[in-house]
Amino acid sequence: MKEQFDVIVIGGGHAGAEAARVCARGGVRVALVTMIREAIGRMSCNPAIGGLAKGNLVKEIDALGGLMGEATDRAGIQYKVLNRSKGPAVQGPRAQCDRDLYARAVQDILSAEPNVTIIEGSVARLQRSSVDLADGTQLRAKAVVVTTGTFLRALMHSGETKTVGGRFGEPAAETLSDSFARVGLKLGRLKTGTPPRVARDSVDFSKLEPAPGDERPRPFSILTDRLELPQVLCHLTYTSAEAHELIRANLHRAPMYSGQISATGPRYCPSIEDKVVRFADKPRHQVFVEPEGLTHPWLYMNGISTSLPADVQDAVVRSLPGFEHAVIARYGYAVEYDFVNPEQLDATLQVRGTEGLFLAGQINGTSGYEEAAAQGLLAGMNALQYVRGDEAVILRRDQAY
Repeated sequence: MKEQFDVIVIGGGHAGAEAARVCARGGVRVALVTMIREAIGRMSCNPAIGGLAKGNLVKEIDALGGLMGEATDRAGIQYKVLNRSKGPAVQGPRAQCDRDLYARAVQDILSAEPNVTIIEGSVARLQRSSVDLADGTQLRAKAVVVTTGTFLRALMHSGETKTVGGRFGEPAAETLSDSFARVGLKLGRLKTGTPPRVARDSVDFSKLEPAPGDERPRPFSILTDRLELPQVLCHLTYTSAEAHELIRANLHRAPMYSGQISATGPRYCPSIEDKVVRFADKPRHQVFVEPEGLTHPWLYMNGISTSLPADVQDAVVRSLPGFEHAVIARYGYAVEYDFVNPEQLDATLQVRGTEGLFLAGQINGTSGYEEAAAQGLLAGMNALQYVRGDEAVILRRDQAY
């Protein structure tokens, strides 16, 4: 079966959602291909949007018609401007989100676009103007935007255990890397990680420091008149010498230190293993205890991303004040995946020498929802301009973040 579109977007993460929407609003027919429809807009890691620098990106995405700010305001449960006591140049808006409501908001926004067709399937082969799915369907278009996140030949690591997949419970994209190699693109390997999630009812909150949001929360999107959801309290705790000693004693079981993973990790999202090794003089590290949602039973342990084995994670978490009897609902893990060297792209995020093929998000080596969304928006704009035969959109460093 063959189907014709103007633009094909591969991947339903933050980059893919932005690319699909901007193209659809430009009046062209868009196919959004994703392995799991319900996973569109899913927050792989931290249930929050914004922060230092990242919050500025979300504001720019919103100003350019992107959806991230709108989705955040439908799901935000704690708003906070970071560095408020300092000058405006170093402040950053951030919103803790209900992860289920955020994904639903992204899906609702895309479902409201009549020019977007969501296709559930796995890509077997990619060419400049066509995409072959594993079920035999062939999609054709004038432009393709690839936003595969951490799923290209992805492998999850938890201690000595290795599992194929790009996110917990979701498969990897196993064949798409071969298509990139066929067109001469140079690939590398990166890794990222996520912390354990803890059952909320197993924590003694009386031992934690309150971390409230702003008294007058400020929305992300200029289209938001008012915030409808109740605002919640986050908390703080800290690692200790006991936790650091546990980690040092088990470094030989950590995939990044045992040689099981050879890929590079993002410098601005270090694991707790990296923190303990690189900042050996620090007696403790902050751990932000963040709810996954208004009624979600889990807490997100922001600051202790790890791929250590389960028994070590149990011991480290239970060494934290307030977590003496904590139950880990999902253990932290690392993900190793393929990426394309971004030096092979031009300023529009189009692959040099391959007209109509654009890449956005973690496939380009980024890390974080906001960077992915910003790149998805820019790649989508330029795919739209390419289909129309109009001038490319290039944002200079003095014009945009």
